[in-house]
Amino acid sequence: MKAVHSLKIAALAVFLAASFAAPDAEAQRNRGAPAELYPDATRKSPTGGYAPRLTRQHKTLQEIYTEEGREQEALALAEEIINNERAKPYDKAIAMMTAASVSLAIDDEARAIKYYEGAIEQDALVNDNHYNVMINLAGLYINSDRFDEGDALLARVISETSTKNPDVYAMRASGHYNNGKYAEAVEALKKAAELKGESTTQWNQMMLAAYGELGQTDQAIALGESLLAKNPDDKRAISSLAQLYSDNEQPEKAVALLDGARKRGLLNEPEDYQRIFSIYYNMEKEAEAAAVLEEGLAKGALPQEAQYYTMIAQAHYFSDKIPEAITAGRKAAELSKDGEPGIFLAQVLSQEDRSAEARDAAKAALAKGVKKPGDAWMVIARSEFYLENLAAAKAAYREAAKDPATRDQANKALAQISR
Repeated sequence: MKAVHSLKIAALAVFLAASFAAPDAEAQRNRGAPAELYPDATRKSPTGGYAPRLTRQHKTLQEIYTEEGREQEALALAEEIINNERAKPYDKAIAMMTAASVSLAIDDEARAIKYYEGAIEQDALVNDNHYNVMINLAGLYINSDRFDEGDALLARVISETSTKNPDVYAMRASGHYNNGKYAEAVEALKKAAELKGESTTQWNQMMLAAYGELGQTDQAIALGESLLAKNPDDKRAISSLAQLYSDNEQPEKAVALLDGARKRGLLNEPEDYQRIFSIYYNMEKEAEAAAVLEEGLAKGALPQEAQYYTMIAQAHYFSDKIPEAITAGRKAAELSKDGEPGIFLAQVLSQEDRSAEARDAAKAALAKGVKKPGDAWMVIARSEFYLENLAAAKAAYREAAKDPATRDQANKALAQISR
């Protein structure tokens, strides 16, 4: 289950925004020193500035790099600075950092990676930008499935800065999770939540998924129950916990949770009704299953579609409510664009010795088109036989014999009535 790509992007965006808050040392001095993002960094922050003859180009680059439609112009100017023989490491690093941001704006992550790598190699940026570039690069590595490289960078940031930023740990968890290192993902998520003072919905979902991958069912369920206790009306928490119950052979708890939420008006989407129906149905509580869908149709939460009436018909049939099954079956056959629901209806009618109705239902199904026409012809043949239309029964059996699925059965029946 690779379910955390959106978290990686979200985390990356945080650091991109921070990266250009103060693009160079001179700007920091002119604006007054803001609070450092990495006050505990062991690296001494460089104090270099632009090469005097490149100041104009840098100013122009900073003016245009965020302007839509000027991306190629910005990249060309950045390359001009990078390749200038007078460029100092700081000039190159700033130009590369800027070019990486522009590359991301045009969805060229591969190019952004190369620029970020170059900016780090110059080792000339102030600490805030230096470490933000590293984090951005780690995020891009993770997005590119280069998980080990991304984790190595994040580990370096943590080691060198002792950062207390929970997003760094959340990004690391994302890399671990997508790299199949679920235990490490759990630990990183716990650290992120500790630093933030709470856990986000997205982190919780990743934690639940990681526990699931580790087979730590008890921990997953305990977390799910804890999250739901904090917010009993959280639809996502309800659905996640119900899924955990279902996956771990606790269908009674799953259906109680889901159906309780449905009755409180929290679950009102078609997929919600279908899920509750399926659990009841698999528990052989067909009457309850049918009632759920009937309510959904009555309330307008479910569209008037053949599939729902087919499900209801089958549930009623297996709960021995044949009249209700026939009623729902007729509605399904009426609404369906093909004849599949009509086959089920015809078979039920045939079993109830309502031969004329069964024959008509089967013919109507054939007219709409069915996957296995032999089934319809078998119903027609039996119906005609019991209606004492022997010639019609034989003709129908011959049609059924054309379908490989019913050939043997049809030929045997035909032989018996032809003696």
